[in-house]
Amino acid sequence: MAHEPEAQTRFGHAHTHDTMDIHFQTGLESRYSLEGRDSLDGDAISATSLDLGWGRFTGGFWYGWSPDQNYEESRITLGLTEQVGDFEFYAGYTHLKFPDSHDNEVGVGGVWSGLPLQVDVALDAYYSFDADGAFWELSLSRAVEVSERLTFTGAGMFGINDGYIPDGHSGANHLGLRFGSEYSLTESLTITGHATYSWALKRNSRLAGDEQLGDFSHGGLGLEWSF
Repeated sequence: MAHEPEAQTRFGHAHTHDTMDIHFQTGLESRYSLEGRDSLDGDAISATSLDLGWGRFTGGFWYGWSPDQNYEESRITLGLTEQVGDFEFYAGYTHLKFPDSHDNEVGVGGVWSGLPLQVDVALDAYYSFDADGAFWELSLSRAVEVSERLTFTGAGMFGINDGYIPDGHSGANHLGLRFGSEYSLTESLTITGHATYSWALKRNSRLAGDEQLGDFSHGGLGLEWSF
């Protein structure tokens, strides 16, 4: 549902139908990119998720672990979606569990697909109760269907830290460019891949929360099953 393109996507697939949809995804990311930060200092993360949708309700479970270091993280999400013409709106709650702590977040977002050239514009925001702060991300994306099986997507992202990283700088945080692809092996099985570059904005090396904020590239491969 959310249009955040990285491993940490907080919401499941958008769903406004009267049937049950099930999406299972698993993949490997070369880096764990969060809020423009290389969160595992160059190490990879493997992520697996299960998303369920019924009508306007969604729920999901996400689990990530690093093959390079002792790190695990899990998330449970509940959400709502609504479609109004060219607009899609969504809201959700997420419980996050880290190796030594946990957090609760609420998030809202919207997508407008009424721009020329089939460009989508999305705005996502999520608030952490533990940090008592929010993070905002504005993105533009366009999908190009090369064939019935192959689709390419390009996206640009702009992130703003509003206390979500409490010991990092506030304001403009990072820019990102992402190129992704999806190839349908069957009607229900899809292989995905992406390459992304992130640029830090206004990094303050004197702040602990900005230590992992920087310019870096990363990529990922995955499989998705839809039922």
